[in-house]
Amino acid sequence: MASLPQDGLKHLAESTGLSVSTVSRVLSGKAAAYRISAETQERVSLAAGQQGIVVNEVARGLRLRTTQTIGLIIPDVSNPFFAALARQVEHLARAKGYSVLLADSQENADVEAESVRLMRSRRVDGLVIAPVGVDSSRLRPLGAESLPLVLVDRIPADYSGPGVTCDNQEAARIAVRHLLDHGHRRIACLQGLPQSSVNQDRVLGYRQALQEAGIPTDDQLLIGDGYAIETGCAAVHQLFEPPQGRPTALLALGNLIALGALQALRALHLQVPSQVSLISFDEQPWAELIDPPLTTLSQPVEALAAQAMDLLFLQFHSDTELPQSRTLLPVSLIQRSSVTAPLPLSAIS
Repeated sequence: MASLPQDGLKHLAESTGLSVSTVSRVLSGKAAAYRISAETQERVSLAAGQQGIVVNEVARGLRLRTTQTIGLIIPDVSNPFFAALARQVEHLARAKGYSVLLADSQENADVEAESVRLMRSRRVDGLVIAPVGVDSSRLRPLGAESLPLVLVDRIPADYSGPGVTCDNQEAARIAVRHLLDHGHRRIACLQGLPQSSVNQDRVLGYRQALQEAGIPTDDQLLIGDGYAIETGCAAVHQLFEPPQGRPTALLALGNLIALGALQALRALHLQVPSQVSLISFDEQPWAELIDPPLTTLSQPVEALAAQAMDLLFLQFHSDTELPQSRTLLPVSLIQRSSVTAPLPLSAIS
């Protein structure tokens, strides 16, 4: 960085409430030698940027052993839920003076591993990951390197670090009980990726609610293998192809699955909710605009992002490893018009 005139240093010091010497030491890369805190360094860097003072961030990162960047790896950037999560993470990071490097793992463990390698090569200060699969062993080397890491939304059972997710099991249980209360007994579950932790928790809640009602699980009603529109559409066509044993209600374990289900039901000339009731995970702005407005399970995306970022920044400013912390956030059922009492099976044959 070019030398800053004394008047500029004085103005920067006044705007930050710091001494001229402290500001000068931070800008010259001598903060560590004078034991200037990371918070103070952030304050000076942000104020300098606001006043148009250009700091060489690469050189600054080498001096301070930080790049002021956070890596975020999500399974599908086209999924509205993950897009909203990414936007909130970026907003919170920017408020702290950090930028976000985003990667889409495409629900593929190999792509996720390559994304992690890319993030490490870019010297990110920490990682937030919604991981693929239920095996966290590939993430353990990050802990050995003391790279701050937080898992969000998806937390494998064998993961021992900090993470935040929703109570997916209880959410699915609430949804099925809502359908049961309306008189449904043949309830199909349109699942996502069977090997994802959130899917497993949701299926567990689905099974639990049926068991509590004394209804045996029909494995033919548990169907699907992905979170895409296409998989939801294919699952519904498969469910309603035979004339016998059709479900009267559907629980979609993702918003794109629900869109695929609606597409298929329209093609089959089946009306929601008069012939088939439908509940979907993930509240979206379009849910109340479609006909009929869709009953959804609303996950608190802002709270998910906020708690994940709090856990990450806590690691930035602590020399001790955080204990295992699995935060479960509640999910709300938003009741709209896509659920009603079932007609006799003959009416949808």
